Order: sequence, then structure tokens, then C-alpha cells
Amino acid sequence: MNISKSMLKSFWLFLLVILIMVANGLPAWLVGLLAVVILGAPLLREFKKGTDLDERQIALSHFSSHLAFFVLLALIVLVMIVEFIAQGKNPDPQWYMLLIVPLVIKLLISLFQNYGRVPTAQWIGYFFAGIWLLFVLLSHGLSLESLIEAIPFIIILAVAWFSRKYPLAGGLAFVLLAIGLLFFFRAWWNLDVYVRILMYTLIPLPLLISGVALLIHSMDKKKAEV
Repeated sequence: MNISKSMLKSFWLFLLVILIMVANGLPAWLVGLLAVVILGAPLLREFKKGTDLDERQIALSHFSSHLAFFVLLALIVLVMIVEFIAQGKNPDPQWYMLLIVPLVIKLLISLFQNYGRVPTAQWIGYFFAGIWLLFVLLSHGLSLESLIEAIPFIIILAVAWFSRKYPLAGGLAFVLLAIGLLFFFRAWWNLDVYVRILMYTLIPLPLLISGVALLIHSMDKKKAEV
């Protein structure tokens, strides 16, 4: 019976495909609500402590999901290459979003699971700040404009460095920086929605997650001391 349940749940996302196919004429709010329910159910199950599956079934489920994830990414890359060859220009922003956002989420989850909260939060600050500092330098070279645009990322590097010794202060700083960057890059609101999702995933989201992780670490440490 458990195997039957597991197999039925593996087809859960096909409901979303069916919904898209029959959504013509339905109210947008209803389609959006149903999509959230369909997509949210498998995610909630992943975070549920109790499960009706044994370890073997869980391992098989995770393996199939892992394999399907990389197959999906391979197909996206294939489409991007075909589009580039056929049209002779860069693919549309939504393809970059579909490729990069899942990779960032997977990277963040893998790092926190393998290396713990404080080291991961610190290295996330180093990595993303370093990438964007390099991007700023390549875009504007050594100039005053580069220096101005680099200020937030220099601050991120400093916070990441101090966060190992002062995780509570580092966590608060990361959260405030994530919120502050939404206003610092307010021009992003004029960009395409897919570009906005991509940019927010690459900058504020990692900082916000790192900040929350550091705050949780600090609270757990205080509880342990009590």
C-alpha cells in the first residue's frame, strides 16, 4: 500500500500540467490558487517529520527527484543552445532564470546541510559578494562608478568576515543588507519580471537566508547555555 501511495504522489505534479492545459477561461486567481496548492503539497511533505514511507522508498524518491532535476536543467541548456544557434542572439531572460534559480537554491541547501549554519553563511557572503564585485569591475572597470556600486558588496564581505565571531550581529546585518539592497537596486523594478526574479535570487535571497541561519544559530546557542 505504501508503494502505491508513493507512486501516486510521484504523479502529483502532472496535475499542474493538466491545470495549465484546461485553464483557458478560468479566473486567474483560481488558477494561481490551484497551482500553489499543487506545488505546495509535495514541498510540505518534504518538511513533514513523520512519513508513511520507509528509508528505501525515501531514498528512491530522492534519487528520482535528483535525476529529474538534472535532466530538466540539461533540457533547458539544450533549448538555450538551440535558440542561440537558430536566432544568433542570447536566449530570453526566462531561460536564464529557469536554469540559475534552481541551481542557487540547490547550492544553498547543500551547503547548509553539509557545513552548518555559521561557516555556510560566511562563505555565501564571500562567494556572492566576490562574484558581483567581479561583475562590477568587468562592467565599469576601475572607476568611480565601480567604487560606488561595489560599496554594498564590500560591506557584505566585511559582515561575512565578522559573522564567525559575532553570529548574532552578523545575522542582523545580513538581514538588514538584504532588505536594504531591495531599495538600493530599486531600478530593478523597471526590468522584466524574469530578470527581477533572477537578480533577487542572486543577491538579496542568499543574504536573507544566511542572516536567518545566523540568528537561529545564535538563539540555539543561548538556549544551550541556559
